[in-house]
Order: sequence, then structure tokens, then C-alpha cells
Amino acid sequence: MPLILCHSPVGGVGTTFLTARLALGLAARGHDVSAIDFTHADALKLFFGMLPAQEIPAMTDATTEGIVVDGVELLSGYATVQSGAFGRLIARSGASPFDSGRIVIADVASADLALKTSLLPHAALHLCALVPQPTSLAALAKVQPGTPTIDLEQTVFVLNQVDDTRKLSRHSQIFLRALFGDNLIATVRRDEAVNEALASFQPIARYAKQSVVLPDLAAMTIAIEARCGLVAATEPAE
Repeated sequence: MPLILCHSPVGGVGTTFLTARLALGLAARGHDVSAIDFTHADALKLFFGMLPAQEIPAMTDATTEGIVVDGVELLSGYATVQSGAFGRLIARSGASPFDSGRIVIADVASADLALKTSLLPHAALHLCALVPQPTSLAALAKVQPGTPTIDLEQTVFVLNQVDDTRKLSRHSQIFLRALFGDNLIATVRRDEAVNEALASFQPIARYAKQSVVLPDLAAMTIAIEARCGLVAATEPAE
């Protein structure tokens, strides 16, 4: 089963939110999914409706069992990486350190370039989140330093927080579509309900069932599933 690496060269673009929703979307389509939070912020669990004080199990090796929320196994990988054990595991085995029977989705902080670099050879896909803001678009050259962004075969892009009432947002979408074509795999509209759900410690699908982001996220999940060569085992309930 593939590793999907979620990392952007700039923070504040919704990478953790997209990681959570992709994991939930794939689980709803019948896949066995593990989502691993490699960030110090420890925020991935919040998008599953968990509280800040609730802990998720630390990943120690491929056999570690996490807590399951809505069909997704949640694990924390931050401490393992900081201890150096994770790097040694990759170096020793030369193969993926993850459970081969599950889809693994890794949430990696923007500043953690060393981890991103070590995981990339094991990844079936690298998902890079962007937002229609100058700082995000300017960071495109830093997605994989030394390699033109349009030549990154493993990387797909998601434009998050799109607002078609804003000129820059519209023009950003046009620019990225022209630049990346089908590698701009999804666009997700902006909805304040995402933040409201997070503040209420509820998943967005429970807090705002009619949110405009939900069909966008469903389309993103299906597109990534297809790109990874996966086939849905079940269709999610309406």
C-alpha cells in the first residue's frame, strides 16, 4: 500500500486539514488508512474531533497500533523522528518502515525538510498544498530545490481556500492550471465553517454537512485514489 506524503514548503496553507480529510475520505471508500502526525503542533487529531489534551499513540515501528477514529488509525511520529530512531529505521531497512497492508498518509511540517527528503523515496505521491496568496505561490521554487516544479513527477498540488469572488484567487487558479495541468489535482473552496468546526472540536462533515468544501474534498480523494492506482472497496454513504 502506498505512502502519501503531505508537505508544503510554506506553512499556513491547510496541509494538516487536507491530510485529515484525505485520510477520512479514503477510509470511507473502504481502504485501510493510517494517518501519522509528524509535526510538533500535534494538530492532526483536532480535525478528527479530538481534544488537545487527548493523546494519540507514538509510532515506534511498523507494528505500532494507533487509535482509530472514523476508520482512520491515528499515530504520532514526532517523538520517534526527534529521537533519531526513525532515521535509523529507514537507513537500516532500506525499505518503507510502514505497514505494507495500509495506506499511510504522513503530515509533515513545512520546516521539516530533512524528514520530507527521507520520506520522499518511499512515497507513491507527494501532495503539496497551496493557497492563492503571494507567499504561497512564491514558494513553488522550494517544493523540491534544484528541480523545476513542473518536472516533479511524484508531486500533485491542491489549491486550498479558493474564493472566486477575489481577483487574486481566480487568477491564481488560472495560473496554476496552466502551469501544472492535471497535476493541479484539486481545488478546495474557502469556508469559515472549517475554522468554526475546529474551534468546536468537531469534524467539518459533522459540524456543517452542507459545507462547500465537502464535495471539493470528495473530488480530491477520488482523484488521488486514482493517481495512486487504488480502487474503492465501498462507496461512501450520502
